[in-house]
Amino acid sequence: MTGEAGQYMPLLPAPYDPDTGVCTNRRVNATVGSFTARASSTLGIVERMRFAMARSVATDEAQNTCEAAAAPTDAPVDRQGFDFGTADATRGEWRVVRNRAGRSSTGVVGINAVLLPESSQVLFWARVHMDLSRNYEPGVISSDGVPEVTSVYDPTTGEYTVKRMRLTPFCTGNSHLRDGRVLAAGGDDFAGSRFSPGYTDGRRGLRLYQKPTPGTWDQGGWNTLGQRLASPRWYPTQTLLPDGVRTVITGGTVSMNVSTPVPSAEIFSQATMGVVKQDTLPLLQRFAGFILYPVVYVLPFTSSVTPGTTHLFMFNCDNGAVMRLSPTNTWSQYRDIPASRWPTPGFCGAMSMAGTATMLMLEPTDGYAAEVVMFGGFQRGRRQCDCDTATMRFAHRMRLDKASVDNNRLAWTREAMPYGRNMNDVVLLPNGQLIIVNGAKTGVISNARDPAHDAWLYNPRAASGSRFTTLAATNINRYYHSTALLLPDASLLIAGCEYGTCTASCARPTAWQFQHQAERFLPPYFFQAGRPVITSISATSARYGATLTVGYTGRVTSAVIITPAAVTHQNNMNQRAARLVVVSNTGGVVTLRMPPNQYVMQPGWHMLFLMNGDVPCTAARWVQLRI
Repeated sequence: MTGEAGQYMPLLPAPYDPDTGVCTNRRVNATVGSFTARASSTLGIVERMRFAMARSVATDEAQNTCEAAAAPTDAPVDRQGFDFGTADATRGEWRVVRNRAGRSSTGVVGINAVLLPESSQVLFWARVHMDLSRNYEPGVISSDGVPEVTSVYDPTTGEYTVKRMRLTPFCTGNSHLRDGRVLAAGGDDFAGSRFSPGYTDGRRGLRLYQKPTPGTWDQGGWNTLGQRLASPRWYPTQTLLPDGVRTVITGGTVSMNVSTPVPSAEIFSQATMGVVKQDTLPLLQRFAGFILYPVVYVLPFTSSVTPGTTHLFMFNCDNGAVMRLSPTNTWSQYRDIPASRWPTPGFCGAMSMAGTATMLMLEPTDGYAAEVVMFGGFQRGRRQCDCDTATMRFAHRMRLDKASVDNNRLAWTREAMPYGRNMNDVVLLPNGQLIIVNGAKTGVISNARDPAHDAWLYNPRAASGSRFTTLAATNINRYYHSTALLLPDASLLIAGCEYGTCTASCARPTAWQFQHQAERFLPPYFFQAGRPVITSISATSARYGATLTVGYTGRVTSAVIITPAAVTHQNNMNQRAARLVVVSNTGGVVTLRMPPNQYVMQPGWHMLFLMNGDVPCTAARWVQLRI
């Protein structure tokens, strides 16, 4: 682990004293300076109540650290830092990721998580501890006494590197630029002298995380841009457009403390490294209080009348629309998707603090037709702090191919899930199936109970009513501010959670519980024979429609590319996958045709997986699509 200046900072001892045999269940941190903070009268009602009344509890990681430190030194750990478990080809397996000292920690809570291209490293960022505790992970408190809120985590070693970002990044958007750098727009004003000295208001912030050339991501850092957003934004969604230059920044509210919606979309241009236009959209005005992290997906087609037009599916709670954006940044609403079409009145789906959503695999045999699926959600009209708020037990799907959109044939279908689930995350696998993890069976955001420990496998190709399979379960609670994403080895990385289990409705606010443990979930295909191995690739960049030659060992039947994740609050803003056309496949060499255009897959870095039926290769190769 390295510090801000790159010097080596050894991991500090676990909170277990081998001389005395005492486990204190406290973090051990090197701290410099003093910490001054006070509650502000401008805090949001719920958070202000929680600040005044809530207590902190020892995290699972702290307890686990004590157990790990007291365990024999030869406890079985495999070469990737996993705990050994029993292989299960039908249910998959959860494994805690540990570093060389036997600890499991991402450094900061994994509230925002972005997979960094050409690597397996993940950029995390969070906020200072809201209970004002000094129980931070080793190395997180900097030399000036201020806790940092960003880390670069390597799940192959279990080690993290702390990074500096003092323009408060809590609840930003997150996405990649076409060159792989990470853009984080918006943030919070929960900073300054009120909680952690050294932080400034980040609600209009524009930040880039980048690495040196040559160099690795853990050697990089944040760069605060000189230009700012036109409006303050807390919980905005970011979407890279097909031209690879513009990023749409959509929705959010003024701040955590001021719940006024921001019903506009801003266009960030990589050409100018700033915002070039802002427009108020009637659709976003209609979202009203449900404007936090709206779902925004680029549809894989353009207009035959006005080529270059981008179609975007925008949705929140129970309604949305297909919007059009011209190359000159002019908005228009093309198709309405009113709440009257939503088949589950009284429940919200696919919005922050509720359900999760993704676009299914784009298949060339189906003309790259888009279809969206949403899982779970919460009951409307209930108090936000009610631990007993019902969760939605349905998944909803809508086909969004060009013909359906042009002819306004947009309709939801729904199917029952194994049980109601909220605050869950969905991860799109290389075989086109989905894994759902995290969340709770009852409640919302900071007040939830009955943790959803088991993973679900969802097969969109199966018949309705038989698409869900219950897989293995973890024993770690992952409530609000948890994340999940796909890694290049086709496993899932699961991290985060800031809250404990709600105990007594609103009378006793839920305890803070800052979860730093990282897990990997290995889907059933990890334990099946015949995973191909990529041995060579003809190029690491390719134009649309061009061919790429890949050498391999084993058996290969198809190939897919998947965009690296940029996920927070159940919204993976980058999640997208497309199957590639196989031009030829003989003698351990497969020739693949890249997607036909940038509307199918946006420009930038993607993971290339070779497939043996539904079984992915052992490790993806990174390929950059360019116009």
